[in-house]
Amino acid sequence: MLRVTSMSFFLMVGVSALAQSPCPTQVLLGSSAKSSPDLLCLIPQLYGPGGLVGTDNGGPLVRTTGHEVHFQASSISDFRPINAEIGLQLSQVPLAAPVAGVTFQNGVWQEAVGLGPVLTDRAETIGRHTIFLGFNYEYFDFDQADNINLRNFGAVFSHEYEACPGDPTVTGIPCITNSSGQYVPLYTEDVIATQNRLDLMVNQYSIVGTYGLTSKWDISLAVPILQIRMNMISNATIYNFEPPPVNHLFDSSTSDPNEAYVSPSNAIFNIHHSAMGVGDIRVRNKFVVWQSDSEKSSIAAGLDVRLPTGDANNFLGSGTWGVRPFVIFSHASKVSPHMGAGFESNGQSILAGDVTIQPVVKNHLPDVLSYNAGVDTSLPKVRWLGLSADFIGDSLMSASRIKGTTTTDYGGNSHPDMLPSASTVNEEAVSLGAKIRASKLLIVGNCLIRVNDAGLHYKPSPLIGVSYTF
Repeated sequence: MLRVTSMSFFLMVGVSALAQSPCPTQVLLGSSAKSSPDLLCLIPQLYGPGGLVGTDNGGPLVRTTGHEVHFQASSISDFRPINAEIGLQLSQVPLAAPVAGVTFQNGVWQEAVGLGPVLTDRAETIGRHTIFLGFNYEYFDFDQADNINLRNFGAVFSHEYEACPGDPTVTGIPCITNSSGQYVPLYTEDVIATQNRLDLMVNQYSIVGTYGLTSKWDISLAVPILQIRMNMISNATIYNFEPPPVNHLFDSSTSDPNEAYVSPSNAIFNIHHSAMGVGDIRVRNKFVVWQSDSEKSSIAAGLDVRLPTGDANNFLGSGTWGVRPFVIFSHASKVSPHMGAGFESNGQSILAGDVTIQPVVKNHLPDVLSYNAGVDTSLPKVRWLGLSADFIGDSLMSASRIKGTTTTDYGGNSHPDMLPSASTVNEEAVSLGAKIRASKLLIVGNCLIRVNDAGLHYKPSPLIGVSYTF
C-alpha cells in the first residue's frame, strides 16, 4: 500500500499555519456571505453560506425580534468530525502496489510464485533496469462513520448563549436558569433537530510505475486521479419553547434552490458537489537489505513520500507533506507469505483544522501506523493464475471521531444526536485478489472488505487493473 510524504518540507511547516478560509461560515458576513463550490464546504454550508443563522447573514431563519439568530456554532461543531474523517480517509485511500508478478533472484529475472499480492508489497525487487507500468481503477462507497449510519443519522443543534436582557416583567422576555447555571432567555433553549443522509462515492484511477535502479533497489511513482461525489440531505425541525413573537422560524420566502420550505418549523435542505483531479502523488524507495542464501526469503526497507499535489479543499489530497518509513518481509514458496509495517508522519493540514473561521487554522493531520500480513499462491498446474489474501490494518492516531447519543430538549422531547471526540482509530480490512498472467501482461482484480466499523467505513471495494513489465 503506497502512502507518502517528504521530511524536508514537513519540518518547515508551522504548528498553526494560517490560510484564507474557503467557507468562513462562522463569520457573520451579512449579505456578503457566499456559498463555496469546494467539497470541504459542503457540510458546513448545508444550510446556507452563513450556516444556521438568520437570512440577514446568509442563513435560512427569519431574524427574530430582539436578538440575533445563532445555531451555527452547534451545527458546525457536530458536523466537523464527519468532515475531518472524510478528509483523512480520502487521503489514505489505498493504491495497488507495484508488484509485477516477477522477481529478481539468483541474478536473473523470473516469475514470482502466485504472481504477488495486490494492495500490499513483497520485499523482492523487479531487477536492474526493469520497468513496471500499471493502471488501476477502484470504487469506494462510504456508508458509515464510527458505527453511525451515514444514510440515516440525527444531529441536534442548540442556540448559542445570550444573557437575559433584563427584568422579564419589563422586557416581556421570559428567562430561566439553564443546566449550566446561567440565567438566559427561554428562547436559547430552542433546538433544531435534524435527520440526515450523506452519500459519498469515490472513483480512483491510478497510474503506477516502478524502475529497478539496481538488482536490489526499486523506485516507484504513483499518480492517483480522483473523482469524488458528495450529496447531503437534512430534514430540520425547530422546537420552540417561548411565546411569540420571539419564535425561531424558517423563512417562507426563501429562494435558495437547495432548500424546500415545508412549514414555519420545518425545512428540507439538499446540497451536492463533485470534484475531479490529480490526488497526492506518491513516491516509494525500496531496498532489499537482507536475503537468505537461497534468495527465497528477503527483508526490504524503504521510504514512502506523499507530495501535497491534490486539492485539499476538494478532498483530492491531504493538504500536507508526510513521510512513511516501512519494512517488508516475504518468502517465496508454493504458498508465499509476506508481511509489512510502516509509520506515516503527517504535517499540518486544513483537513484537520477549522475551515469555517477566518483565517483558517491548520492542525496536525493524524499520524498513521499501518501493518499487513498475507499470502499469495498459484493453483497446481495453473501458473497463469495467482491468488492472494491479506489482512490490512491502519491505526490513525488522535483522529476525530463521532458517536451516537440521545439529546432531551427543554420540553422533554428525545432526539437522536451525535457527540464529537478524538482517539486512536483502528481500521481493519481484508483484501482478496487475483492476477492473470499473459506473458509480461498482468490483469488484476481485487476486493477490499472492511471487517470492523471504526473510522469511515466503506462497502466492499472492487479494483480492476492491468500492468506490464518491460
